[in-house]
Amino acid sequence: MNLSQTLFGTTFQNPVMLASGTCGYGEELDGIFDIDRLGGFSVKAVTVEPRAGNPAPRVAEFHAGMLNSVGLANVGLDAFRRDKLPWLRQRLERARVFVNVAGRTAEEFGDLVRALDGDEGFAAFELNVSCPNVKEGGAIFCSREDLLAEAVRSARRATKRPLVVKLAPNVPDIGAMAAVAVAEGADALTLVNTMPGLLFDVQTRRPVLGAGPGGTSGPGLLPIGVHAVWQARKRVDVPLVGAGGIRSGEDAVQYLLAGASLVQVGTASFADPRAGLRVLQQLERYGDVAGIADLTELVGAGRVG
Repeated sequence: MNLSQTLFGTTFQNPVMLASGTCGYGEELDGIFDIDRLGGFSVKAVTVEPRAGNPAPRVAEFHAGMLNSVGLANVGLDAFRRDKLPWLRQRLERARVFVNVAGRTAEEFGDLVRALDGDEGFAAFELNVSCPNVKEGGAIFCSREDLLAEAVRSARRATKRPLVVKLAPNVPDIGAMAAVAVAEGADALTLVNTMPGLLFDVQTRRPVLGAGPGGTSGPGLLPIGVHAVWQARKRVDVPLVGAGGIRSGEDAVQYLLAGASLVQVGTASFADPRAGLRVLQQLERYGDVAGIADLTELVGAGRVG
């Protein structure tokens, strides 16, 4: 099966990527397997200033997945440009990199993108719009059409490079949010980010995470993410990146059938750092067994009704 695709002006050798926040800046996993064998990955979110993140514990397992509240811990814009981008430029030849950026205001998304726009070593920006807008009293960008539009518009004005907007599933109509993002200039969409969640330690009666609530990820998110991709595919005509609950090649196929052209492996990498490579190998075997000549035969091939 031919796994390569050219999307928003960039060629991906295969559709399997690693999700932001689960693979650091790439270098952390490179000694474990050859990360250049993947389609690519999205670096952990970059913010203007360095962030220490939320109090521990930051992750907690449960039967259907994981809760996390890392708090966008990262080195900040200046250190990312100085210390992380050079490695990406020098090490990677085939894997494509998304630089995930997170702003506290719509203007800050534009500032981040503008500051990085002239740098090499990555293929696209990925906007993390699942963060709170400080000007709106903590309202989440992706939860309101006006805030989402403003953030994407600010980033679009700052660059001609590809913009991938990462949406969250906890909205009434994710297809409508997808349409808003594309109308404001998104070249592609990542679906989905985590769902809000909360669990207690039944002995202490306190939350299992230091920050209290967190994001729900892992296997339980798979059908939610697949449904979101399917909903978005009906509303927009840009490449979609499926994310949420992928642990196997068949999980990846679920997203492809729903309309995704790329997939991102996230939580599975915590249990098995080679999960992305394993998903890729299983996807290749699936294509061989099913007699599929080209990956694009699967994209959007699922039928509902």
